[in-house]
Amino acid sequence: MEYRITAELTLPVGTPGLDGLQQQGAAALLSEWLDRVATVEGPEGVEITPYDHRLEVRSTGAVVELLVDAPALSFAENGAEALLHEILERTELLADWQVGKCEVTVSDAELAEALEGGADERVLSSGIGLPIEDITAQRRRLLSLSSRLHAFDLDAFGPSPEDPDARFLAAGALVERASVLTEELLMDIMTLDEEADSLDKDEANWTADDSEGLFVLHDLPVRYRHHYDLGFAKKFLIASAVVYSRLTSSPWVPPASTAESLALHILVENAKDLLVSFAAVDPDDVTAMFAVFESRAHSRHDHEWLYLEDLDTADPDDSSADPLGFLSRDAHSWFAPYPEVRNSATHPYLIDDED
Repeated sequence: MEYRITAELTLPVGTPGLDGLQQQGAAALLSEWLDRVATVEGPEGVEITPYDHRLEVRSTGAVVELLVDAPALSFAENGAEALLHEILERTELLADWQVGKCEVTVSDAELAEALEGGADERVLSSGIGLPIEDITAQRRRLLSLSSRLHAFDLDAFGPSPEDPDARFLAAGALVERASVLTEELLMDIMTLDEEADSLDKDEANWTADDSEGLFVLHDLPVRYRHHYDLGFAKKFLIASAVVYSRLTSSPWVPPASTAESLALHILVENAKDLLVSFAAVDPDDVTAMFAVFESRAHSRHDHEWLYLEDLDTADPDDSSADPLGFLSRDAHSWFAPYPEVRNSATHPYLIDDED
């Protein structure tokens, strides 16, 4: 598929602007290298082919427009960026220049035409009710975030679906939703705190069971909602932040407690919804990708037991119905580290003296 890339090349910080003669020299050097390029190896070893370019050199740098042939948007943008970095590195006089914004840019008419085939045809026929430009903008945003998921490579999402962007989009969705969920947890804490302030001292502790419109706490197992008080919410914010920060570093450290496993579970569910509802990724592909991801990301799957409806009617004294002993435990116990995990792997705020 054909993509038009617009990239900005900028001078090093603090460098004086280029005069007219220097602009002509930079234009000649860049044009010479751009004319030489035949193919470029992008992500996953996929080759892209640039076959035309336009160049405008200014006193502050240059704007390059490239027409490239690539199997998907992510390959086009990443391949073009790799090409420009290589050109600057090989051109001694421009070695200190930097590659700024590098992304696909199309007009509305070109966008509609570009989306007629390949993976993007599914965007048009997805039926999610969003304008094409909104879907494309969301997909581009998630693709740009995907490189921040350092804890996993694309194989963590299983074999590549028919949509070649799908695994990149899944990685970006995890990063994007981690940020959003953190903000929403802060809002939940503020809500509980404000509502608790209105209580008389002899009233019961205010919990998520007493509040309407909470974001994250209402996604936790419903049967324990009366345990999610302000102290719990603060601890869950820390637990989730620990897990989410691990996504951006390598190697991956699996959840160290039931609470951390729940935080990762909620993140995955939110990422799934984002991909299906706003990025037009096929629901079956989303389910398959994250089934593989969760099998690799979790060391335990005890959190899944908390969502079983049968647990609501189980006899607390029946160990076979509750083999993990959740019915006899308070939700605050979820922050205790798994026995095989050292306390050093857990945030100090989450460790009680009795643990």
